[in-house]
Amino acid sequence: MSAERRDSVVTTAAIGVLAYLSADIAHHALGHAGACLALGGSVISLSSVLVNCSTPSAAFAVAGPMANLVLGLVALLAARFASRASPSSARLFWILVAAFNLLWFAGQLMFSVAARTDDWYWAMRPFHIGASVRLGMIVLGAVVYLLAIRAAASELAPYARPRARAGRIVLIVWLVAGVTACAMAAFDHDALAALWQALPQSLALPIGLLWVPRRAARWELSGEPAPVLAFSVPWTVAAALVGVASVLSLGPGVAIAP
Repeated sequence: MSAERRDSVVTTAAIGVLAYLSADIAHHALGHAGACLALGGSVISLSSVLVNCSTPSAAFAVAGPMANLVLGLVALLAARFASRASPSSARLFWILVAAFNLLWFAGQLMFSVAARTDDWYWAMRPFHIGASVRLGMIVLGAVVYLLAIRAAASELAPYARPRARAGRIVLIVWLVAGVTACAMAAFDHDALAALWQALPQSLALPIGLLWVPRRAARWELSGEPAPVLAFSVPWTVAAALVGVASVLSLGPGVAIAP
């Protein structure tokens, strides 16, 4: 793409911030905290990396990743059935929401079961799940992860002409996810510990994004490529407001009583 027709870095970054925060908020606030309250407990602390519930349970543990799965599938349907006349920025937003949430779900499933820590392991521990079932869950996570990459690539194909365009979009989005997570972790009461959790969840779990542009370029398309992303005040303001609110609330953590 010529320099004058490149996508706006600011708009791309703003969409990336909102897409990443959708996964973080879905996982911690809607999933874990929502399940805690629904089960009659109190949320002792809700932050960007951890939810401490007064009545932890298997349902509470899996509610976070399941919220990511549900939101990811809904976002994928929104991206797939959105009219081609829809704004290019809106379609990209839904694609990235789907990618972050589905990759987070699948990546955490693999890691949690294999490393015997975090949500899935905590949910399985009371049931004494055998090695064969754990292996099956890891394989399932890997399959879902690859399918999520394939689905994101299919939807991102209009942004991959030329391929360097999709690569630039994805790299910006992946990096701002890490920056956003670190900004929230910096406000945590134990910033160093929070940072060690924020970096893997923002950069490692969705690292499959970096493989999406190459796959997207392989899809045969008819019609015009997606319009260039111009600088957008609404997207920029929305990302700034949601980002600051998340840093100031989920950063230090909040408590919620039923």
